[in-house]
Amino acid sequence: MELGEKLKFLRNSLNLTQKQVADALGIERSAYTYYEKGTTKPKIKTLSLLARMYNISVDELLELDIEQGEIMRVKSNNPVVDNWTSSDKFNELSDYEQSVLIRLRLLSGEDKKKVIEYIDKKLK
Repeated sequence: MELGEKLKFLRNSLNLTQKQVADALGIERSAYTYYEKGTTKPKIKTLSLLARMYNISVDELLELDIEQGEIMRVKSNNPVVDNWTSSDKFNELSDYEQSVLIRLRLLSGEDKKKVIEYIDKKLK
């Protein structure tokens, strides 16, 4: 299976839209669409973020023969999206709010603290 097909399959397995993934990556939806179509290839940094989003390594993303067992591992205990996509509360959020939460989940623990500190300062 080609990388584009894998990206589409993994995205669909978590019930995410192309826009949600693109927003989380900080790119245009059309750019992400090209990845799935195989028109262009993601940069290493983007591959790294995609791998984190799907709870797999970059090597696994590039080499993954998608089988049911692999998808179950992607879905279970996913630190980025957990079961948000099947949650009514998550789906009630706007696309923008969903993409902010996914992006926050992609940050390191230290960067998350910085974001919270920044928000706290703005709210005072």
